[in-house]
Amino acid sequence: MMIPEGYIPYQKIAEQLDVQKGDTLVLAADITRLAIQASKYEGSFDINLFIESFMEKIGKQGTLLLQAFNHDLPPGSCFDIRNTKPRTGALALAAFERKDFVRTHHPLHSFMVWGKYAGFFEDLSNSSSFAYDSPFAFFKDKEAKMIFVSSSVSKALTYTHYVEEAEKVKYRKYKSLLIDYVDKDGNKSRREYSIYAKKRGWTLDFAPLEEKMKKDGVLEETEINGMRIQLLPLDEAFYLIREDIRNNKARSIAFFSLKSYIKDMLKDYLYKIRKYRTTADKIKYGSSLL
Repeated sequence: MMIPEGYIPYQKIAEQLDVQKGDTLVLAADITRLAIQASKYEGSFDINLFIESFMEKIGKQGTLLLQAFNHDLPPGSCFDIRNTKPRTGALALAAFERKDFVRTHHPLHSFMVWGKYAGFFEDLSNSSSFAYDSPFAFFKDKEAKMIFVSSSVSKALTYTHYVEEAEKVKYRKYKSLLIDYVDKDGNKSRREYSIYAKKRGWTLDFAPLEEKMKKDGVLEETEINGMRIQLLPLDEAFYLIREDIRNNKARSIAFFSLKSYIKDMLKDYLYKIRKYRTTADKIKYGSSLL
């Protein structure tokens, strides 16, 4: 098989990016195309070698985080930090199986973490996913970078919710969620968590936010092997998102529609009478998703 001119081996992609030794790095990737290309032009693809290429790039003084979310857990469900697998893709699943990564404690929005600050993240006990004591707050303070491989700000910038909560946006409100929690020692307890949830009728759309980040020079974008790769300094992103919330009524982030309001009302009603199931429910009860 002839390798295309300019093709970068998948283990060398991290070397092409503006990432330095000691960086705190949040990596989000859809590896489907990456794996297909590597198998075609290099003969194989090893997801652990891809992860390790970023570990090598930032070094032992750096910190690598992978989103390991179970964000659609319904009330009363069980989260076992040792055995509940993340639903945010192959990278998180691969890190979940590794012994050199630790998992943060929050049942809805946990991270798999390796490197200098792994112990710090493992000790966090935030009850709200996006509060001042969450991993997301740390990203701003430590000038973390987020890299999107075959993904984008418009698809995967969960960090926006941290700024929304910090600014107490009016299209969200706090809800409580009771979870049966099994910790790393196997101890089970019922815990209460806080969710800054969207109100009925509100829909998120980060595409305008992504365009604003490009226009303001905050978001770096490149193409490697035909794949779009974005790099976002999260401390700079914080101020841009906050400015949009304060001065643009969050129009680059969220919008209200009557159609969505009616749909949300119907969904809530159907869930109440057990005619609607979340993704977590469908997986738990063996739906056709499996």
